[in-house]
Amino acid sequence: MKNMIQSVQRTFQILEYIAANGNFIRVNDVAKALELEKTTVYGFIKSLKELGYLEQDEMSPRYRITSKLECLYAPPFSLIELKQELRPILEKITAATLESSYLAIQMGYYYRHELKCEPNRAVKITLNMGRDYEMNTTAIGKAFLAYSEHLQRNLFDSQNDQSALTAEVANIKQIGYALDIGAYDPDLNCVAMPIFFKNKVIAVLCVSGPSYRFKREQFIETLKVMNILLGEQGKYTTQVKL
Repeated sequence: MKNMIQSVQRTFQILEYIAANGNFIRVNDVAKALELEKTTVYGFIKSLKELGYLEQDEMSPRYRITSKLECLYAPPFSLIELKQELRPILEKITAATLESSYLAIQMGYYYRHELKCEPNRAVKITLNMGRDYEMNTTAIGKAFLAYSEHLQRNLFDSQNDQSALTAEVANIKQIGYALDIGAYDPDLNCVAMPIFFKNKVIAVLCVSGPSYRFKREQFIETLKVMNILLGEQGKYTTQVKL
């Protein structure tokens, strides 16, 4: 246990040193600064390189931190702030589309609806708040899946035939949004769009409507509305390609 704790400490010491000293560092520099053996430092750097957190310069024996480390950054705001900032967006989306809009967040291997805005219509889609939903059965879940190798690796292994789902999430990542056309419920269609903060998915916006009126033509218009409104907000980004 002591050796494990020491290894974790040294790993972060090395990363912190590289980040604080130009992000273009030799093994000798790290060893000298941290008072460690060169072979010890090289072993840690080799492991971090294999994991994708470090890369070696093409022209010199120096190492730098890669963008993969961004996946460990916690957003500098709370869920409460996120909901406060995006509630007006949901209201505008529903006003423009006349369909129900939702904001979902990831909860480990599941997701949960945190906000909803419903239109003033006799027939509308109402989804449960505060309930955990599986990732591989809805457009929202697949939108999260598409941008998480960890989720794909663990959830795909638990199913028998993954070829169709693998292709689907690959396509979602390419176009930046997910569709559910009667898959979860034959009477329900929806379009889901991941929201990014510094290249990291922090939530998913979704619009759902009855399948008899919310169809492919409406999907595209809805995505345009969602993309424009989020762009006007300025803080968050999307990767939608229309």
